[in-house]
Amino acid sequence: MGEDIDKRDPAVRETIAGRFNRMIPHNQAIGLQVADVAGERIRTTLAYRADFLGDPEAGLWHTAIGTTAADSTCGLAVFLAISGLESVATIDLRMDYLRPAVAGRALEIEAECYHVTQCVAFAEATLHQGDRERPTARCTAAFMRTGRSVLA
Repeated sequence: MGEDIDKRDPAVRETIAGRFNRMIPHNQAIGLQVADVAGERIRTTLAYRADFLGDPEAGLWHTAIGTTAADSTCGLAVFLAISGLESVATIDLRMDYLRPAVAGRALEIEAECYHVTQCVAFAEATLHQGDRERPTARCTAAFMRTGRSVLA
């Protein structure tokens, strides 16, 4: 895959999604899976695991798991929105926790890159457990465009 790829091509987007799943060790460790990259809104999922609980007695996910998933999903949304294979790095991320994510249910993360400049790209995400109208958290993030290829 060269620098002159067309990221609007569904096959290219699927290839990038597959590499995203395989090439980032932390995403593999937590089991983050890319579910949909067809449109501008990217969707990833995290299956429930007991070791994700921050409060096992109450059955509530640890908020850091959602933060990690939102950061990666927003990063993928940005990477797919900019041209070429330019790497990006998180420079700012804000999470607004609206309700706890509960045990026994997967977490879905939907992210979209909504603005790109020469140096920075901006994304937002919604985290939920099956009902987008009842999010567990909202995220806004900014990513530095490094000017370097992920192939370098």
